[in-house]
Amino acid sequence: MSLRDNLLCGAADLLAERGFARLRMSEVAAMAGVSRQTVYNEFGGKETLAHTVVLNQARICLERVGQAIRGADDPVAGIRAAVRRILEISANDPLLTSLLTGIDREALLPFLPVPDLPTLRALTELISRQLHSQLPQLPPASTTFYADTVVRLTISHLLIPTATTAEAADAVTAIAAAVLSPHLPIGQLKPRPLRPR
Repeated sequence: MSLRDNLLCGAADLLAERGFARLRMSEVAAMAGVSRQTVYNEFGGKETLAHTVVLNQARICLERVGQAIRGADDPVAGIRAAVRRILEISANDPLLTSLLTGIDREALLPFLPVPDLPTLRALTELISRQLHSQLPQLPPASTTFYADTVVRLTISHLLIPTATTAEAADAVTAIAAAVLSPHLPIGQLKPRPLRPR
């Protein structure tokens, strides 16, 4: 792991644990075994460091969601994989949850407008591209609309978590499968049944 990545990992842990106001460059430096000046040389200041941490968390999320989608055999499976991955990552990453929903914004990300629209758009674009590649008969405007709806439903489960990750993923997938059903081959029309509560 590079020095920069090491600093970002340590800063992410401290930011999630203590919030932005109590984030100290000296503690980030100590976690990485370097001087405080090294951290300043790398990032310039606390706000830049925290901003870089959040952007890095978003990048990692997008990469993992992309991997999940690419491993799916059909559009419905791709949506389930994407939703589940977003929920799983967010469950263990309060910074990402705050970035996507605005939860705990004042404590964690007071320097950012949240929810972060570029990250939400990037998630929508990932799902839209996969839908278009597997359902090329759909016009781009339709795939974007369906993908945006999936992302918004997923965010609603982050905002009001009333089910397990698997149950939430199944719920969003069932809706997506119903909406996409006129465009799906016969073999892809059966959404996974929802688990009983």
